[in-house]
Amino acid sequence: MNVVSVTDWTCEYFLNNRASCKIFLENVEEVREIPSINSTALHNLRDGQLVRFRGMIQDMYNPEFYFERYEVIDRNGGKIIRSGMYRDTALCQENESILLESENNKNAERQTFVVISVPGLNDWAREKSPDLKLTLEKSPRLSMKRPLEEDEEAMDTTEPAKKREKEEINLNGMERRDKSLPENLLNFPIPIEGGRACIVKVYEEDAAFKLNQVVDVIGFISLDPTVHTVCDPEELEYDAEIRTHNPPTSLIPRLHAVAITHSIEDLPRRYPHITPNIGSTRSNLHKMFSHVLFGDDLAADFLIAHLLSTVYLRRNDLCLGNYPLNITNFPIEKFPDFPRILYDVLKKIVPKSHYFECTLDSLNNGCFVPKKDYESNRLTSGALQLSNNTHLVIDETKLTAGKLSVEGRKNYQAIDNLLTLQKVTYDFKFYTMEHEADIPILILSETKSFLPCTVQVPLSIDKDVENGYSKVDQILTLHLGDENRVEDVRQYLRKLQRLVFQIDEEITSAIQEDFVELRKLDDKINGDNLHLLIVLARLMAISHGETSLTLPRWKDTVRKEIQRLGRVRQRTK
Repeated sequence: MNVVSVTDWTCEYFLNNRASCKIFLENVEEVREIPSINSTALHNLRDGQLVRFRGMIQDMYNPEFYFERYEVIDRNGGKIIRSGMYRDTALCQENESILLESENNKNAERQTFVVISVPGLNDWAREKSPDLKLTLEKSPRLSMKRPLEEDEEAMDTTEPAKKREKEEINLNGMERRDKSLPENLLNFPIPIEGGRACIVKVYEEDAAFKLNQVVDVIGFISLDPTVHTVCDPEELEYDAEIRTHNPPTSLIPRLHAVAITHSIEDLPRRYPHITPNIGSTRSNLHKMFSHVLFGDDLAADFLIAHLLSTVYLRRNDLCLGNYPLNITNFPIEKFPDFPRILYDVLKKIVPKSHYFECTLDSLNNGCFVPKKDYESNRLTSGALQLSNNTHLVIDETKLTAGKLSVEGRKNYQAIDNLLTLQKVTYDFKFYTMEHEADIPILILSETKSFLPCTVQVPLSIDKDVENGYSKVDQILTLHLGDENRVEDVRQYLRKLQRLVFQIDEEITSAIQEDFVELRKLDDKINGDNLHLLIVLARLMAISHGETSLTLPRWKDTVRKEIQRLGRVRQRTK
């Protein structure tokens, strides 16, 4: 086999060398040579080029039928069988036609997903690459391009030449926009700067994917404008489903997948050599958070634990590992930018995050849960349709008293369900469907949140830090200005969040005894609080790089929890 550069692969080459190509695509370094749609302008890509795309599955369409193979005949009676895989249109020269009744034809179906840029992906976590200066090459001139869907009218070779000529739009004009497009065609749950959407077509029969999964797709891109124009213009004008499912390829390209994997969302490999020292990295992170939180060391400990939280066990409505946090009692009038300052710090160290300014207006008029639009037969996205491990920061400092509308109450309930059960209930109009999530939630409010967040940490303000808080930028520059130090923190959070952890049976008796003592301090403490305390102890241990819960770490966690509860009682009085 002649060695062909991965950037020069065609779908025909892949079909003829599938086994060796699959092996080649297992090499991570080689795959990085493939142009990425995430960081390459579409006009710098050519139709049929092998590309890759990292995104979140936003919607799943019905399976699409197509000709896996089809037979064509030329004017001299010569016949040839061609493959319809990894393309949208059948290839026929001017003197050829498709034998629709040929027994050599084979029908098949392919899965179709809508994949969008990962919502909330922070700038540092995006793959950066210079825009490839590829010359846009026009595909070989074909007198007939037809959709591979099994449709006799679309395959009709007697179609008037004028209509065919209209369909063969030069690719150089592919950046045009169709004024008849429905609004918000990209269908992002939250604004995504430079966001992309692709219709991904999957050929693996056993491929199993779920909504909101982040996937890495490698496939052949279809930028053929005839894909949008094959439908009758009158149908496009009046049929919402046809318009939605057949957007211009210049806006939403098609991507025929040859490999698609569940992304583990590795961070950019700019510093692959870094293995952070857990002790010193945690100490630096703790100092930074303590300064941002007005000198509060206890709150810094709880914030680190919160950032490491992830759901590790579900049983009925029990969701262990979820550790939402409500930080209160900060001098908002003196420092109105505090929520943004803290969020900007988090953006520098976590890969995905979203800042939600919770106001009466945003609750009453926002769209939080995905809803099924039956007219266009698609899932209309909502603000809570996020991929796992997207850190949601809710700022309640501008929330005023007022009445929630019917929609506002639904939105409140949606946040409540995500906060307590880590579930989002999708609205299918005639019924609802629950989807599990794993979204860490941090709430910033002057007093206890109006949301039912169990873990409240009122800040204990250090007056010296408060008096010098105007210089917090200088302190943050000290901690975040060194890229190596920042990368240490990112790797620290990423590695420890995946740490395998266990609780030794030896300390179960100590846990029971301490829980009894806690109940003496506060008779409102119940079994749910015990679950949260065990989760906190687990997170505290993990934050120090420990793989099991020891008695000293448990005792230290109980001490911190008693201190937190004391602050809450004091604020309540």
